[in-house]
Amino acid sequence: MNIFNQTIMALALLFVGISAISFGSIFMRLSEAELSPHATVFNRLWLGSVVFWLWHGYKTIRQQFSSDEPVEKQVYTRQDIFLLLSAGIFWASTLVSLAWSLTQTSVAITSVLHNLAPIFTSLGAWLLFRQGFDRQFLVGMVIAIGGAIAIEIQELQVAHGKVQGGIAAIISAVFLAAYLLIVEKLRTKFSPTTIQLWICAIAALVILPILVYTQDQIFPSSINSWLFVISLALVCQVLGHGILTYSLARFSSVVVSLVHLLEPVFSGIFALIIFSERLSLSNCLGITGVLIGLYLAGSNQAEINYPLKESFKNIVNNFVVKFTFISK
Repeated sequence: MNIFNQTIMALALLFVGISAISFGSIFMRLSEAELSPHATVFNRLWLGSVVFWLWHGYKTIRQQFSSDEPVEKQVYTRQDIFLLLSAGIFWASTLVSLAWSLTQTSVAITSVLHNLAPIFTSLGAWLLFRQGFDRQFLVGMVIAIGGAIAIEIQELQVAHGKVQGGIAAIISAVFLAAYLLIVEKLRTKFSPTTIQLWICAIAALVILPILVYTQDQIFPSSINSWLFVISLALVCQVLGHGILTYSLARFSSVVVSLVHLLEPVFSGIFALIIFSERLSLSNCLGITGVLIGLYLAGSNQAEINYPLKESFKNIVNNFVVKFTFISK
């Protein structure tokens, strides 16, 4: 498979991963009928760690019995341990601050402020890695973030949230940016399975004391709630963030954080399909803005060559045509 096909495959997988992550708000809302937000997050993480541990064990056993694949012993340096611990702590902090924000302010305000993550990811890449960005990238990022805000504009007009909820949502965006930057660094050495195994286990251990302190119910007590948290773990954490971690070997954390802005786009599509929620004009304009901004910001990146630009452009055009038809 040539480099172009590999890049196309990686981009397609990234879209699948973001699509899977966008189910998170649906499963969270369903599971919170019985569990607190922190308990829901904890179950998502420990279940995810079990799945990644089983997959990691399967790969190890297969290598031991395969004559073609030599068994590779992973060596962890102090820097590796520090980065893995940091990624787990930042991921737990992202989910906890996001969950707490949802209890303090509206979903619309939380969603808009959490989607500011690309700004902090770009700032971190510039400060830590001295990565520069041209005018087209910055314009595209502003348009994409503006589109994400436009998707929630109607809800924002009637939202009356508390200041601390908004601050928590911004903090969650900062933590998400730090998480992506660290995982990008880890992907130069470790597989997605190994990284997510560490992150899920560490994040679960970080959140557990919070549950003990608040005396929240830790585990679901009904079959439906178990199904919701298992779906949250398998779809959002294992599939969604597993693919997201895999993609960071091909794309930078800045590009991945920008593509992450598609999460409210996919959430709108799923709400339309599952709950028959009709998309408003502002929703469609916002979705169009996100897609155009992503094209402008991503098309001039080094990891996206000219043929991929054309493929990305076709994707944008198809989405615009479809959502223009839906809005009529």
